[in-house]
Amino acid sequence: MKLLTHNLLSSHVRGVGPRGLPLRLQATEVRINNVEFNPDFVARMIPKVEWEVLLEAADHLRLIEVPKGPIQGYEQDETFLRKMHHVLLEVRTGPSLASPSTSHPH
Repeated sequence: MKLLTHNLLSSHVRGVGPRGLPLRLQATEVRINNVEFNPDFVARMIPKVEWEVLLEAADHLRLIEVPKGPIQGYEQDETFLRKMHHVLLEVRTGPSLASPSTSHPH
């Protein structure tokens, strides 16, 4: 599962949190798949990112060089967009998720 997908998912269970976030990532494997860089797509996704969820997942996966949040003028900052492209689209995990409050697998 791409971290972008994980970041956009929510639980339908009541009381899990705002918008059902976050589903806890329980990665059993992590792999990197190269994906063609599309700066326009990445820039359009930045406002949709739940940063707290992304940073928690990145910490769980022990990823380094993950931006802590959007920067001013990110739409034209290729370095920032490439880092986000890598984190959101190239890092993949085994699809194991759990509710943070009940640990119920999803």
